[in-house]
Amino acid sequence: MISFEEFIQNTIYYRHHAFLFVSKHFETHGLPENDFRLLLKHLAGIELINTKDGNIFEIAAHHNDIFVADRTRKILRLEDLSKIKELILYQPSEGKRRVIYIENCDRMNLNSANALLKALEEPQAKTVFILTTKNINTVIPTIASRCQKVFISFHNFSQNNILNTINIEDFNLIKNLISSFKNYFPNLPKSLFEKPTKNLQASELKNVLDLCEKIAKEYSPQTIQDIIVLATNENLKKDHSFLMIAKSILANVTEWKQAENLNPSTYLWLTRIFLGHKIN
Repeated sequence: MISFEEFIQNTIYYRHHAFLFVSKHFETHGLPENDFRLLLKHLAGIELINTKDGNIFEIAAHHNDIFVADRTRKILRLEDLSKIKELILYQPSEGKRRVIYIENCDRMNLNSANALLKALEEPQAKTVFILTTKNINTVIPTIASRCQKVFISFHNFSQNNILNTINIEDFNLIKNLISSFKNYFPNLPKSLFEKPTKNLQASELKNVLDLCEKIAKEYSPQTIQDIIVLATNENLKKDHSFLMIAKSILANVTEWKQAENLNPSTYLWLTRIFLGHKIN
């Protein structure tokens, strides 16, 4: 999990045409207005100035390059998203990209979700989709699979909140284990031509399995998922060449969240994540 500020600082590394922001924040709050303004600026090159006449979302809704889905409806219908199909056909008139913003995208019914899916499947070079949800499991899988998932925290859900849920020694063990994944990957520029040369020792295998068993017993799946995301992003901040590994780890965590009901074994998920990068 990363903070919103960290996401903004690293937008240069996010090149996807669609983002799905996942956060507990959205259970009770919308995207903060100033954060929305920053997203528009950094992802689309659009500068909006707030006025006393309305909030930033109302102002954005009247911008030629921005579509804001109704934020008050309990269910988003096909007609609520009908403008997207036409909007993405045209080049932006002011910004670098057009922006499609759908808050709490799990509000879409089947018809509106299918319409959005078609737009996501045929991305336009000058369009960026921004979706939010409080729970990745409530988003239609075909929608989620076409977005870059960003597990994100805002002011009311900070890194300290996460670290308060786990023993710091356990966190450091997880963080160091994730950092060691680089030892089992070839240098990224040569990855097509070289294979890892380091072998996993029996003693190290036992240590990893012991750690998986320990934290699976002591912490909830949600806590462990948050910790893995946090530890991964801390490694990425220190070393941007860690990006490929980080994407793989986060993809595994996302799959875990989506399939938890089918395979509830925390221990098995941990061994898959922690050993999958060591055993090839």
